[in-house]
Amino acid sequence: MSSASKATPLLYEFLWWAFTLVLAGLVLLPVYAQIPAFPFFIPNFIYVLTAVTLTRYLFFLRISWLRDHLLVQGALSLLLIPLIFWMGQSLNEFVTYFDENGPDVLVRNLPKDAAGVINGYLKAEYRFFGIWAIIAALFTPLRLLYNVWVRYRAGVRQL
Repeated sequence: MSSASKATPLLYEFLWWAFTLVLAGLVLLPVYAQIPAFPFFIPNFIYVLTAVTLTRYLFFLRISWLRDHLLVQGALSLLLIPLIFWMGQSLNEFVTYFDENGPDVLVRNLPKDAAGVINGYLKAEYRFFGIWAIIAALFTPLRLLYNVWVRYRAGVRQL
């Protein structure tokens, strides 16, 4: 295998991570600009990273660096279990926070028109990426384990 073909999956991985980080920054920029003390910033960032990355592995595993690393795929499948529970708990804490403190608790100090827009954006974006990340995390272990089975039967025995 030539060095160019070995470098291609790493280049793809680097470009995807760059895209994911830029997307996360763009999605979270309006929230951070208006509400710098947003208490759910870290879970929101993790949701965006998880949703994009795991969806990428679901559909593009064949061209990923991860394709032939069977033990890494098995370990990742196991590590996703606590991540799923944490993401579900964080989503529940987000909903409970607004139930207990009122629907406009984070935007009370903003002008009325900006408060309505940012509040709607915040709730829609957080829930969208949270649910997307949880669903992707539920399906990814199945996809990885299927790939392990296929690659093992094809003769891939490397770790």
